[in-house]
Amino acid sequence: MVWCGDCGWRTSVGSGYDRLGPFRNPVLPVSRERLMQNSFSFEDTGSGIHRLSAFVIPAWVVTVMTASLVLQHPVFLAGVFLSSIPLAVAARVLRRWAHSMKYMGLMCVAIIIINVIVSNQGAHVLWQSAVHLPLFGTPRVTVEALAFGAAMAVRLSCIISVFTLLNLCVHPDELMRAAIKLRLPYRSVLITSLSTRYIPVLMEDARTISDVQRSRGLDFSRGSLVERIRNRGALILPLLSNSLDRAAQVAEAMESRAYGADVKRTFYRDAQLALRDYLALLLVGCGMVLTIVMGISGVGSYQYYPALGELSLGAQDVGLLLLLVVLLSSVSLAGVIPRGGSLD
Repeated sequence: MVWCGDCGWRTSVGSGYDRLGPFRNPVLPVSRERLMQNSFSFEDTGSGIHRLSAFVIPAWVVTVMTASLVLQHPVFLAGVFLSSIPLAVAARVLRRWAHSMKYMGLMCVAIIIINVIVSNQGAHVLWQSAVHLPLFGTPRVTVEALAFGAAMAVRLSCIISVFTLLNLCVHPDELMRAAIKLRLPYRSVLITSLSTRYIPVLMEDARTISDVQRSRGLDFSRGSLVERIRNRGALILPLLSNSLDRAAQVAEAMESRAYGADVKRTFYRDAQLALRDYLALLLVGCGMVLTIVMGISGVGSYQYYPALGELSLGAQDVGLLLLLVVLLSSVSLAGVIPRGGSLD
């Protein structure tokens, strides 16, 4: 458990390194509920990625997100998505990252279906209905709508993937210190940090309350739809009450620490950069510059409507794609480099 010195929030960091001491907890079998909770919370596995400065992973997240928004070609989007895997492997969180991506797969299917329903454009029609709807026109399924929906699903997967790794690899306190060092408003940073912490804590409370209700004989998966909705009330009401109690405790803890006083803030630890952090930031910066240059020059663009463009890539496009993937994946290698001295 970690206690935040600014707000008094206690949060679990899972198995592995505990920031309150150098001890390590034994790795125990992870249940499905616990795995789902850990997929959205910080998990210090003792890897080199977790020892990087809190500036590195957020900069990498911004670069990958920019690349996923600027590039249009499906092959380029797939390459950007695959660049997250080396970081997940190096951080030793591949299982939790894959668990999040499994749920993202269901969302991708929903995105493709919704795009096919709302968009009837495209020159290659696979199926067309004989009924004309007032708002949607004549429903039909086109190859272009399927391809565009799949590309948007991959793009969203890139964004969800990098933010999942951000939650798993960067402690909220470290992220808050880095944001404050960038001269961002402290109040906004603190609210963002509390919101980030609240999601895994809320999931842990829901799991605990659900286990308590099951021990009393309440089954959430049986009965009619009305009965299952009624049974969920036994989970929602205690969860809401517990959330309000926790909010009051956080407010009292912040007040006891003189939050809002007009004084200069000090920190027990400062967000410093080492040699490998500067190297990682340099590689990420090169990836950002390359992404912007590719977007301006039209590399990675693709036409979905009214007819699909050619998927084939030229030698220059393949070279730029490989260079971009290497730059985005090189952050995983920075964690292997010894920390060395600080340059701050």
